Amino acid sequence: MRYILPLIFVFVASCTTVEGVMEAESIYCSQLYKGVRAVGRSALSATTGVVVSDVCDQIDSIVSASVEEEENALSVSKSDE
Repeated sequence: MRYILPLIFVFVASCTTVEGVMEAESIYCSQLYKGVRAVGRSALSATTGVVVSDVCDQIDSIVSASVEEEENALSVSKSDE
């Protein structure tokens, strides 16, 4: 029971962080930041063998999925009329 409260706090904080990154996509996904993150990911992969995808690719996939869901919802609601 004592672990539930910290887990909830971490979950809520991570959602806030993701939303902040999505709102500031133009800043985080500029060529300068992409290059810096690429160097960091390369160093991480070389030292530990862990492969990490770029956050901008993840944001793009989330945004495209949400746009598709909205379009599907709109087409379903229009067909019901």
